[in-house]
Amino acid sequence: MKNIFISAILLAFSASYAQTTIYTGNGTLNSTRTVTLGGFNLTFQGTSGQLFMNGGTGNIGLGTTTPTQKLDVIGNIKANVGYFTKSPANGQTFATNAARTFESTVLSAGTLTDVTTQERVFQFFDFPQSNMNSTPTSWLSVNNRNNVTRLRFWASQDGNSEFTLYDKTQTANFRVIDNNGTDMSVVLPKADSKLGIGTSSFTDGTDTYKLSVNGNIRANRVKVYTTWADFVFEDTYELPTLEEVEKHINDNGHLKDVPSAAQVETNGIELGEMNKILLQKIEELTLYTIEQNKINQQQAKQIEELSIMVQALSERK
Repeated sequence: MKNIFISAILLAFSASYAQTTIYTGNGTLNSTRTVTLGGFNLTFQGTSGQLFMNGGTGNIGLGTTTPTQKLDVIGNIKANVGYFTKSPANGQTFATNAARTFESTVLSAGTLTDVTTQERVFQFFDFPQSNMNSTPTSWLSVNNRNNVTRLRFWASQDGNSEFTLYDKTQTANFRVIDNNGTDMSVVLPKADSKLGIGTSSFTDGTDTYKLSVNGNIRANRVKVYTTWADFVFEDTYELPTLEEVEKHINDNGHLKDVPSAAQVETNGIELGEMNKILLQKIEELTLYTIEQNKINQQQAKQIEELSIMVQALSERK
């Protein structure tokens, strides 16, 4: 009877123990537990992966047994929100630029491009005020796998900001500059740069244009650099006679050197060249006016002299 009682107690204890251990079945903790690894590693092995904890460093690996960071994951991560709170305090002193870059990295993704700074193809830095930055500066960059910057945005606290696109040699192609809120510039620094608005075509016949706009242009002022028409006033210039001008108008329906309406409708006009032609015609008209004025003055003098002669003859009678 005594043996039966002891066996019953052991059986009940065994059943209770099985319900609280995670090794032989489901269980429920009834108080806080701390597992001290004591330098030994802990691995939860699944059928196709494992969760590993290094007993020395405390680094946790998912899919790896050699984690190099606090959490090292070989595989994808799914989450709703990610917060990256690394923010070096202002007043730092960095011995090298590499040290500043490494200490200020908030997000680094893609292929490793710089072993010293641990930079990758995508980088976001939060630079504090330091011996290298007079004001805190946010910095975003995209590099290629040759560690050549292709896109960069930076903004200093209460100061300037800049967005730049680079080519494969890290030469700027396109730059937007905010000069401390006082003015803004959009710069295409290369000599062969082109800007299209509403179009990607920059050719018209044999001509190639830097700015091509499919639509209207409105401005308060346009400045054009071109040659000018002062050659009309040179002694070697052959001023057409008014008879020649009249004949050309009768034959062609427009002034000499001035494009016809049909030509303008087909080819448009060059503002600089057209203004030069118009000035040429104004200067020619000025010369005609000056010549006509000389004739008028000469005729007026002749009339005055004739009037004096007539008056003298009249007085003799």
